[in-house]
Amino acid sequence: MISCTEFIPCYSELFTYLEEKNGRDEVSRFWDYLFKPTGDGIPLINFVKKEGIRGCFSYWKGTLNEEAADFTMYLNEKRGFFMNVMHKCPSKGRLLQLKDDIGITPYHDYCLHCDSYRYAVEKVGLKYIYNFNGIDHAACSMLIYDPKVFDGRVIIDEDTEIMDRKASDNEYFHRDFHSSMNMGIHYVGENYGLECVKEFLERYTKNVYAPVFKDMEKNGLKAIESKILDTYKKEHSEDAVTTELNGDTLTVNVSYCPGVKHLKATGRVVSPWYRYTTEVVMDTLAKAGGFTFVMDSYDEETGAAKYHFTK
Repeated sequence: MISCTEFIPCYSELFTYLEEKNGRDEVSRFWDYLFKPTGDGIPLINFVKKEGIRGCFSYWKGTLNEEAADFTMYLNEKRGFFMNVMHKCPSKGRLLQLKDDIGITPYHDYCLHCDSYRYAVEKVGLKYIYNFNGIDHAACSMLIYDPKVFDGRVIIDEDTEIMDRKASDNEYFHRDFHSSMNMGIHYVGENYGLECVKEFLERYTKNVYAPVFKDMEKNGLKAIESKILDTYKKEHSEDAVTTELNGDTLTVNVSYCPGVKHLKATGRVVSPWYRYTTEVVMDTLAKAGGFTFVMDSYDEETGAAKYHFTK
């Protein structure tokens, strides 16, 4: 499992991988798949169908607080507009920080994927304007409006609901990134096959887990154990994993996968390729450290697994 707290670099790396595989249009095709307003993937459509323009406020109130964004949102139903000013995007900001910290390069059109939210709002008759000004330093804004009501003026008055948040106000923990991870791996598997699923996940692991590779040079299997325990701690699922490091063998028992649990709880179908987000990542770590990795068992229903590493 790749933690939802580590999804953003995986997202960016997937865009880069798909473009290298089949050109820039392939990235757009993936975004069309990911943001298709069916209600099965990105859930914005469910909110705006139920609540109209207020659904935009409800949806991003949840996601942006869970992503610990620095933002100000405005909703004025009487004037027919919703506006979000992103002072510091948690996704692009995280990528820029990782670029400084470990040298990974954010996908060159990364911010453009957010334009795909328009599929949902336009399906219910709203209009969507995305302002890219400031994306070089992780800032942007969007205006969504009801063309039957909005007169072209964004006026902040007594009828305007405002939510203003700083990144420090919230913990970064957005479980629904597991859904996008699931859909991303499924897209690669369905369109390119298992070998490409493995190729992408190996690439992701080598690029993003560079600090773990460095730690393995000094601490060996202890570094892998620490990484695994940290993943489940970030998922608030420390009860799901136990480890035993005995000499040259590290054994890991996972009683349930937090990602699978979330997918099931939200009515998503777990991709048959999802298991490889554990299997390939762990195998890639093992090979980098000169270890052997064996997946002893894996339960597709719960993500429960047992695996071990040996020197």
